[in-house]
Amino acid sequence: MQRYLGAVAVATVALTGPTAASEFERNVFAGAVVGAGIGALIGSATGPGAAVGAAIGGAAGGAIVFLIRPDGCFIQNRRGELWQVPCRGRTVRGVSACFIGNELSGLHQVSCPARL
Repeated sequence: MQRYLGAVAVATVALTGPTAASEFERNVFAGAVVGAGIGALIGSATGPGAAVGAAIGGAAGGAIVFLIRPDGCFIQNRRGELWQVPCRGRTVRGVSACFIGNELSGLHQVSCPARL
């Protein structure tokens, strides 16, 4: 009975934990899970073992999804602070500049009314 409750607790955390995470964190988690599954299949078929393949595949899948980031929308207020904002929605007043981009490609300035 204790093993059953432990398995239920682990399954509950695995299934409900990502709901509190952001969309990007959920995508990284999904990439790691898919990578671990593919790595386990390849590892068990080629020889190093399913556990080794799952560990390598999970790390590789999570890293790949982490590097593929969608562009975000940012504004710079009058004090020079950079804030990430939703790309769709209402117009934000009192901004001095608007940017689109991510950590890898960098930020590119765009006109604010066109973005918002």
